[in-house]
Amino acid sequence: MDRISVVQYIDIVSVTTSSIVQAGDTNILTPVSRALAVQRQESTYDEDEHRFDMYPIFSMPFPPLRYETIPVKTVQESPAIHVNSINIIGVAASSVVRIGKTDFVSSEARVKHIRHFTVNPYE
Repeated sequence: MDRISVVQYIDIVSVTTSSIVQAGDTNILTPVSRALAVQRQESTYDEDEHRFDMYPIFSMPFPPLRYETIPVKTVQESPAIHVNSINIIGVAASSVVRIGKTDFVSSEARVKHIRHFTVNPYE
């Protein structure tokens, strides 16, 4: 049984990078985010300097998931989901904020951090 989602107030400061905010039911959510985070002491960049295909982290398969059947009995007393207030600072990197039912969620976030310094910043 699908239900109606009723949200009186929602305050979200930031939603970024393949993230989802949704009120209501859905079958499948599959947000995916890939990012290269490059930090340099001197900001000089070549156009084709960093590409996703240069880093194995973006093509490596995930290890297989173990699925376990868990018996669940749900009793829905009300035809609606009622939410008074939600306050969120940030939703990022393939995250999901859901008010409702989702049958299947598969989120993926891959980030490669690259740091270039002329002097060691930690000494």
